[in-house]
Amino acid sequence: MSLQRVRWQPVLEYIGAYWSHLVRHNPSDSGTLIGLKNPYLVPSDGAMFQEMYYWDSYFMALGLRDTALEGMIPGMAENLAELMTRFLVIPNGSRFYFTSRSQPPFFTALVWEAYRVKERRGDADLHMWLTEMLHVAEFEYQTVWMGTAQPHDRLHVSGLSRYFDINYLDILASCESGWDHSTRCDERWLEHLPVDLNSILYACELDMARMAQTLGDSSRAERWRSRAEARGAVVRELLWDEQSGFYLDYDFANQRLNPHASLAGFYPLWAGIATPQQAERMVSQWLPKFLHAGGLVTTLQPKAGRQWAYPNGWAPLHWLVDAGLERYGFHAEARAVRVAWLGTVTAEFERTGALWEKYNVTADTQDHAVEEGVYGQVSGFGWTNAVFKDFAERTR
Repeated sequence: MSLQRVRWQPVLEYIGAYWSHLVRHNPSDSGTLIGLKNPYLVPSDGAMFQEMYYWDSYFMALGLRDTALEGMIPGMAENLAELMTRFLVIPNGSRFYFTSRSQPPFFTALVWEAYRVKERRGDADLHMWLTEMLHVAEFEYQTVWMGTAQPHDRLHVSGLSRYFDINYLDILASCESGWDHSTRCDERWLEHLPVDLNSILYACELDMARMAQTLGDSSRAERWRSRAEARGAVVRELLWDEQSGFYLDYDFANQRLNPHASLAGFYPLWAGIATPQQAERMVSQWLPKFLHAGGLVTTLQPKAGRQWAYPNGWAPLHWLVDAGLERYGFHAEARAVRVAWLGTVTAEFERTGALWEKYNVTADTQDHAVEEGVYGQVSGFGWTNAVFKDFAERTR
């Protein structure tokens, strides 16, 4: 075993023991908490989190692979389907006050994680289950992300979508993005077509094509592949900045690309939208700007009160960038990202005895203090645990 892996081992043991602390089961509505039929994971132990979160659930599910709790994954997907059916949206989290908005739509990705679990178990209802999940996925896609009026006014320029909140408030639309709060979009989230969202929707379209093909419906699968091809073409045309060689959010109010680069620009690599030539430029010109000794900074611009910005690094963004680099064959660069992140999380674990929601990945302060933002710093932490486990298992 390498010295690195020896150092990571106590962290992995902590993670393995911590999952059970994150399990909640609230089958009935209680106050603002929405009841869900299946157990689920929360981001951190303690009073702060009792609800199930949308995109957190996908990333935490990655950490349940090959553990005693992986059987929870299908139930978590079913919980999201239940929320969609009941509220006509998968909300930010399972609180009634979160139903005004959603979160990055990783439902189809979670369904595939669940499908693999059910397939390994030999579940007899697999075909019927996938049929039901595809129906919900199509319902969410068309109702929420392709909506053109209240309560889902998201579809805008050239068939691309924006983040939204039923209250038409930019700050709440930023909460739907999951990046609450950041230096992106100049505080005008409702006037931007985000590169991350439209990359996720492209991946959703391909996920639904794969579901349909698995169910033997080739014509339905082809319709979804065609939608993905059309979206990918628009993303390459509208959100790629040829001059800088990077993907950016599009400011449709001013009909221009927003110049503030962020890790959202790497989502087209994760989704497979970028051309090989674009990927080469991004990796050679932009990855060095984001990659510090401790990992990837979320944006290149610091701003007080913005936790999704420099100097902070976040587990899900590291996972997505790593996946994009691997997809395009940049294996050494992907490994460098993983090793840097593993080192930062391990060092803070050795110092504090815990894993955390976010990290300062730069050397700009002696104590590596994070920009805490509105919510402060939270220990635990679900998606950090999951990404650390995944990175450690894949890095030699």
